[in-house]
Amino acid sequence: MDLAKAHAKARMAMKRREEEIEQDELESGELNLVPYLDIATNILLFLLASLSSGILFGHINTSLPDHAPASSVGNNDPAKKPDEQPLQLVVSITQSELRLWSISGLEGSLTEPKARIARRPDGAETKYDYKQLNDALIEIVTRRWPAGAEREEVTKQLIMQADPQIPYEIVIAVMDATRAVPIAEVNPDPNAGLELFPRVHFSMGFQ
Repeated sequence: MDLAKAHAKARMAMKRREEEIEQDELESGELNLVPYLDIATNILLFLLASLSSGILFGHINTSLPDHAPASSVGNNDPAKKPDEQPLQLVVSITQSELRLWSISGLEGSLTEPKARIARRPDGAETKYDYKQLNDALIEIVTRRWPAGAEREEVTKQLIMQADPQIPYEIVIAVMDATRAVPIAEVNPDPNAGLELFPRVHFSMGFQ
């Protein structure tokens, strides 16, 4: 038997086998779903690869404040110096304004905050004056901890409250304004790079 006849015989055997498989499927009433599952799997992997390629994942270092009884809020340790006391600063983000105040009362209160920053009109490039918030925090830090003064970690904490309707990008912009003084290439701030309150905690309110 030459090579051509062998190939022809093999093709005929494969054809007969395919016909037998098709006949078995027709008689049993079952379909071979393996090829369709392969196609669906390939399409799913392609879609996942396409979507994930345009997404950047990041991590924001935040935490929730520890719950404490209302009677203990604002109580400071008399053994510590005033500049070592936890200020318990709070930045409240509402639909109408940013409010900077402190639970301890050392830097304003809820009714008489350290700073009020009104929301800008619709159509403005940014919704709030983040530099004004940054400047208010710079004033607190430079007054309480002059250049070179060592700060305890507890003094670097800040609590943030945000209205549930506040967009995510505004919360991030406020966090950036509270962490440090930004470094700008044009008209650099003399306090550029100064650490403000990098330990940001989130809270929905107080009891």
